[in-house]
Amino acid sequence: MKNLLFLLKLRYFGFSICFLGLSMQLSRYYDGLKWLMCSIALLYGTSIYAAVSMHDYFADVWTSHDGLPHNSVNAIAQTEDGYLWFATWEGVARYNGKSFKLFSRDPETGLIDAAVRALAPANGNQLWVGGGRGGITVREHYSWSQQEPAKSLVNDILLDDDSNLWLAVEGEGVYYRQKEGENTYSEDRLVLNVSTAHLTQTRSGLIYAATRSGLYRVSSEGAQKLQIPDIPKNVRVYYVSVDHRDHVLIGTTNGAWRYDGKQFIELLPDLRTSTITVVEEDDEGSIWLGSIDKGLARITLRGVDFIDTSSGLPNNRVISWFQDSEGSIWVGTNGGVMRLREAPFRNYSALEGLEGNFVRTLLNIPGDRFLVGSSEGLNLIEDGKVLVASEQPAARQSMLSLANISDQSVLVGTQRNGVYRWKSGLMTPLYNKDNGLPDNEVRALLEDSKGRVWIGTVNGLVVFEQDGTRTVFDEHSSNLPDNYIIALSEDRRGRIWIGTAEGVAVYDRRNRILPIDISIFEQAQYVFGFYIEPGFVWMATDRGLLRYDTIANELTGVGKSEGLPIDKLFQVVYDRMGSFWLTSNRGIWKISYVEAHRAASGEIAAINFEHFGDEDGMGSSQANGGSTPAAVSAKRGMLGFATAGGVSFILPTTLKQLYQYSLPIVIEDVEVDGVSINPQRDYSLQPGSNRIRINFAGLSYIMPERLQYQTKLVGFDDDWNYQGSQTVAEYTNLPPGHYEFHVSVRYPYGEWHESKTKYEFELQPLVWQRRDVQALLLIALVAGLTLLMYWRVYALKKRQRDMAMQIHTKTEALREQAERFERLSKEDVLTGLYNRRAFDEKVRRDFMLSIQGLGKLNLAILDIDHFKQVNDRFSHIVGDEVIKLMAKFLKESVSAPNVVARWGGEEFTLLIHGTEEQALALCNGLLEGVAKLHCPQLNDEFHLTVSIGLANALGCQDYQSLLKRADHALYQAKNSGRNRIEQYHEFRR
Repeated sequence: MKNLLFLLKLRYFGFSICFLGLSMQLSRYYDGLKWLMCSIALLYGTSIYAAVSMHDYFADVWTSHDGLPHNSVNAIAQTEDGYLWFATWEGVARYNGKSFKLFSRDPETGLIDAAVRALAPANGNQLWVGGGRGGITVREHYSWSQQEPAKSLVNDILLDDDSNLWLAVEGEGVYYRQKEGENTYSEDRLVLNVSTAHLTQTRSGLIYAATRSGLYRVSSEGAQKLQIPDIPKNVRVYYVSVDHRDHVLIGTTNGAWRYDGKQFIELLPDLRTSTITVVEEDDEGSIWLGSIDKGLARITLRGVDFIDTSSGLPNNRVISWFQDSEGSIWVGTNGGVMRLREAPFRNYSALEGLEGNFVRTLLNIPGDRFLVGSSEGLNLIEDGKVLVASEQPAARQSMLSLANISDQSVLVGTQRNGVYRWKSGLMTPLYNKDNGLPDNEVRALLEDSKGRVWIGTVNGLVVFEQDGTRTVFDEHSSNLPDNYIIALSEDRRGRIWIGTAEGVAVYDRRNRILPIDISIFEQAQYVFGFYIEPGFVWMATDRGLLRYDTIANELTGVGKSEGLPIDKLFQVVYDRMGSFWLTSNRGIWKISYVEAHRAASGEIAAINFEHFGDEDGMGSSQANGGSTPAAVSAKRGMLGFATAGGVSFILPTTLKQLYQYSLPIVIEDVEVDGVSINPQRDYSLQPGSNRIRINFAGLSYIMPERLQYQTKLVGFDDDWNYQGSQTVAEYTNLPPGHYEFHVSVRYPYGEWHESKTKYEFELQPLVWQRRDVQALLLIALVAGLTLLMYWRVYALKKRQRDMAMQIHTKTEALREQAERFERLSKEDVLTGLYNRRAFDEKVRRDFMLSIQGLGKLNLAILDIDHFKQVNDRFSHIVGDEVIKLMAKFLKESVSAPNVVARWGGEEFTLLIHGTEEQALALCNGLLEGVAKLHCPQLNDEFHLTVSIGLANALGCQDYQSLLKRADHALYQAKNSGRNRIEQYHEFRR
């Protein structure tokens, strides 16, 4: 898209349309009176925003390079949903403010040829499309339906008040189809057999046809030719339309005409020889004329102006015209389409009469007028007109600064000649280097509340008292940070704030200059302008917008780290509607006054902003600074800015009205897993649909790039999701269910507008996600859990039983092992008899009972005679067999309560209860029994015998004493020849 700020070379005719109206309509008193009133209104003039000339329009151009399928735009229309449509020879293109989408010959549209000539929007969001080979199709929302084709190229389609269909067919004439049902019509009825280009219907219901041989009024019963006077009888009529008075506007090969039902009135006699291909009236009553080779003309109360290729029109042949719902004018030509819109800014430049485009300073002066100082001189803007401020040569030099003073005059600071006083068109020299200024380059001026005049030069600051006393301040004689003075301002306490190239200072009421260090904020130096409010001084600097708290003496700011996209700001003005406007070399930035304070206080991390530049009607995006004032806020809310392309004005209320405009929102496309569906028809999505992508758009064509969006998927989102400028929403892995997609749009700082249309869909569940299947699965799950629980209980009980059995088995094993260990601890391993430890315990226990008189006790020690010879002669294995044989014999021979044990080696001990006689008898029996034992491992030469020592417990103090007695007795038996019994008392006596 080519942005052509309307540096249009306008060719104004030397007469006004009012004069033309009088000359053409003297016979009609009413019309003449109306035009006379218009003339009177023109004589009084208008304010800056009262009337918009062609020069004030902002122009955009689209061609095939920008997405149009063909540069010839045959028709333009807008449907109820807000889309713009462009008919071309290669299909119809739909425009959403950012991009085109082409619909051509294919099964989806039903077009039988790519060439599209006619567009006709209808109720129900319908668009009728007609074109080559007689093709006719209807788009309704997202669907297309093919209609019965005409006999030839369809030049125009008209649906009358009863929804009957009228077709203007090339080479044929006008066909009538009566409506019979929903998009169904009767067969064609030819009502006019003349090749027809265009049709229109008046509010009174009459239908007119523009044909190759003149103007006709047609009906379902036939046609009546209407003859335009003073031109050829069969003049070709290209176009017909209806104005706000229900008069018919006619474009012919012999100019443009208006027909009021009784007579024809020529709109512009000078175009009598021109072929007018388009004639339409806009919402403000202006008449637009498109010609076959001379471009576009507009007739207004101000006069007539033209646009052609030399001033930006893509092609001089105009073939279509349309005004959209936002008031923009769209002009279709053979070279592309141009859009003319009223820009937010109204610009004045050298084209309107400024001495120069490079404006450095401007000032609002009494009478709602503006003085504008440029690099070429001084101008006055009054009632929307640029005037010469003075005829004197002094007014034609480079201007830098301006200031109102109390005698209703203006101080004018120049670049080379010091300060002048301007009043009522007279320029009077006032101050220069010859009478007190340190330099003639004056960049700041101020008259304070005491009537003192402050003059800021590039070489110091001068103040003139009312009595003419002069005081000069510079960096050497005062605390002034720098001699290069850029800005001056006074606060409510009478203090003078001085902006320089090296910082800022304040002149207080004690006549002191106190510097303020602003370098602490990102090394800030230049102070270009001030905005002062109670408690705070705002400064436009080379490091953003600084705020100085005059009570706390604290400096904070809003710069790049707080979200501003640029460092260097020249001026800051407040619009009385809650916004600061900041000027820079890269355009104008609008920020919220409240957010600026919050950002400077550290309450928010980043600030929102809105940017304006040449695409918004400014003469240049480069707003100038370096001298003051370079931006002003007028009494009625008007803001003015000095730029490199003139002076630009804006009325912020116009933006507010724009932002409050209810924007249409459309769902452009819905994709499910990468496949586009029809959002109107396909509301039930297949099971397993994973990725849902919804494309949407707010259909504004003025500033579409500034639209902000938020979305909400009811059934999934709890709150709105801010999307910024993104126009797509994606959802993945949504659970089955019912959903409603909503989208809301706004301009920055505007109200959110929720779409009346929404995409409502049902995501079908997979088999396992269905309610009935889930119920069955739940039942199966419950049954399975029950079985599992039963099995688990059974398994636990079985495990409990097994564990009990294992515990029992292991307990028994442990018990047996304990018993075995117990036995092992008390039994001799080889013989199975009590071992010495167990025997000792038994003897001690029984000995204690014996000494208590509970029984008589005897102890015998038995030793196998010559046992060493057995080991030596027969081996230790045979010795073990002998010991086991002896143990077996003793176990069999000694019965309870007597006890036998292996004492160690070949020795055995016997605990014998009873009298000595009984003990002796037992030992004798043993001695005899041993002699009879036979050991197979021993030969017949070796006979087993034993020696026994016997002792009685009587008189023993303890068990050890008894043991010693028995041991002594055994020793005696051994020494006495073995194979015998010795009693202890015997050998002791």
